[in-house]
Amino acid sequence: MNIFIKQKAPAQLQQLCPLQSSFAYCLNQLRIAKIQFLNLGSLIICPEYDCLIIFKHKTLIRIDTFTHA
Repeated sequence: MNIFIKQKAPAQLQQLCPLQSSFAYCLNQLRIAKIQFLNLGSLIICPEYDCLIIFKHKTLIRIDTFTHA
């Protein structure tokens, strides 16, 4: 995946899972879009996009990018 796509990843995920979306809604959106993810409860990791999707009380509060060390 090129750097341009990775820079746009949070915006793409934000379209699929807008802030204040439910946990279940976001999981379904990721599955429909065929985006690989790791569900850790209140945190979903999308390695393909280098993003973290963070929930509080099953409501989306933040989408962040991460870098590999």
